[in-house]
Amino acid sequence: MSDVPAKTTGAEPDKSKILRRLLLMLRPHWPAVGLGVVLLLLSAPAELFPAITWGYVTDQIVLNKGGKPLLTRWFSFNHHLTSKYAILLSATAWMFVIYLLGETFETLEQWTLNRVAQKFILSLRNNVYHKLQSQSLSYLQRQRTGDLMSRAMSDVDEVQSFIVGSIDVILSEGILWVLTVAIVMTIDWRVAAASLSPVLLVYVLLRIFNKKVKPIYAAARERLGDVSTRIQENLSGIVVIKIFAREKQEAQRFRRATTEYYDRQLEAINARTLFFPFTRVVGFLSNVFMIGLGGYYMLKDMSFTPGDLVTFRAYWWRLFGPINTLARVNDMVQRATAAAKRVFEVLDEPDELPDATDAVQVDRVRGEMELRDVSFSYERGTGDSPGLLKEEATEHGRGARATVLHDVSIKIEPGKTVALCGPSGSGKSTILNLLLRFYDPVSGVVTLDGRDVRSITRDSLRRHFALVQQESFLFNDSIIDNIRYGHAEATLDEVIAAAKAANAHGFISQLANGYDTKVGERGVRLSGGQKQRISIARAFLANPSILLLDEPTSSVEPDSEAAIIAALDRLMQNRTTIVTSHRPSLILQADWVYVIEDGRVTEQGRPSELAQNAGWFARFIRSATEPAIMVTDDVQ
Repeated sequence: MSDVPAKTTGAEPDKSKILRRLLLMLRPHWPAVGLGVVLLLLSAPAELFPAITWGYVTDQIVLNKGGKPLLTRWFSFNHHLTSKYAILLSATAWMFVIYLLGETFETLEQWTLNRVAQKFILSLRNNVYHKLQSQSLSYLQRQRTGDLMSRAMSDVDEVQSFIVGSIDVILSEGILWVLTVAIVMTIDWRVAAASLSPVLLVYVLLRIFNKKVKPIYAAARERLGDVSTRIQENLSGIVVIKIFAREKQEAQRFRRATTEYYDRQLEAINARTLFFPFTRVVGFLSNVFMIGLGGYYMLKDMSFTPGDLVTFRAYWWRLFGPINTLARVNDMVQRATAAAKRVFEVLDEPDELPDATDAVQVDRVRGEMELRDVSFSYERGTGDSPGLLKEEATEHGRGARATVLHDVSIKIEPGKTVALCGPSGSGKSTILNLLLRFYDPVSGVVTLDGRDVRSITRDSLRRHFALVQQESFLFNDSIIDNIRYGHAEATLDEVIAAAKAANAHGFISQLANGYDTKVGERGVRLSGGQKQRISIARAFLANPSILLLDEPTSSVEPDSEAAIIAALDRLMQNRTTIVTSHRPSLILQADWVYVIEDGRVTEQGRPSELAQNAGWFARFIRSATEPAIMVTDDVQ
């Protein structure tokens, strides 16, 4: 596909805006998030309670120091217990009970928030898929398939890692840190302030780290998209690679892509390796200040007691453990914002062919279609995607802006068969694209039953069409499901009837699993003729009002062509049909023929009449018996 990545216009979004948007997307889940926060607030004091108990046991029970009457009343059951051993047993029992309560609340909190995170990611991934499905072919053909897959999978996975693994950590560690600071400040503000002073240096280091790794992570995500693109293109083009013995060269190209991704990842690892040890060293300084200043006040006037020191020491990890944890979470935030930016670029890309605000649904059509003075040109980068109607775009080349159609007017009567003929790249398949509203014309109008197709909702418009392409696409599913694709509620009898009409029932019945046979990716387990007949059966079952045939017999083996043409004859009966083909046997069945050359209608009329003239169509018909004539013409 094109090498143009998906990008949004306007200013580059900063990290805070991306994170704010992620949080706003959690709005449908805020009640559950609120419940999780409440459970977190209930569990946090339980986690801090043991250190308070240690300090009480040290000062009140072991050293007989007073000063904590509330805890004494609590542990002694309002002074009903007088023995130190009984109070010690009571204190440890309360500590265990409160631990169990805290563990229960924390388990419920994690279960609640993790469910929220998984629901959020489910919704995000489905939104990305829906956005890609609803985008225009013009947009999709400008992108690299591998890069879009990387955004929909790897980038969403990175966001998932952040949402699932970081949200509850940020909330819990943040709440615990605030409560711990409040407690140590209450015990002794002087030692607490000294112990917390290294936090300022950690903050400075964090800003430096973020500034350094932000472009590294953004580049890493882009390089991962390149790797996905190489894999996707190589797997799609594996036959071409093997035919030309290009395995080594493609391996080198893939190695270059993976090496560039490796280099970006190594840069990030180097930054993390340098940053995290610094934060740990700075964090340990608080331990030094705590012991040093606390010991000083114990030696000076015992205003800082051994119990206070025990409590502070127990809380030291609570003061700087969250700092280290949040430093790692910050690293996850940087990676997640780089990934989320790429995801949002997809979600924010405007729909290039939206339904008009007054677009209507059309339930029944007669099948009359018309192009009036239509001109069209492909945008930069379109026409490179396999499996789409793309003949003319590839003729003009990637990135070309050459006009494909010039003031084309074509009338298609209901129930009639119209053939579009002309040299390769003349604009035939583009006309089919416009009829299906895969694109809108630059000028002129395309109508269905006299109504501008832009005034009809896309879904209801395309519901009346069936398309049989040059290279039929089958899903990696059973034959019956592929035939049912246009009519999911069809019964087995209806599927078999469609297959018989398409001359497909015979070979399907001979397969070991019959209609339940898996066809493989893109139908690789079937021959070209078999795939085409299944595609025709799919069109039969859809029962369209309008049938589009785009070179339906050009890629099939000769022994299948007669069966396919017979099936097409049945399919075309009583339907408006537009066919493009280089096979005179199909063209001569048309009621009317339009010859398209260089994007213009140069001839039109009944096949029998045009065959008597001296134009392109007459030479085309003679080419059935004199191939050299047509070859010379195409070269010219």
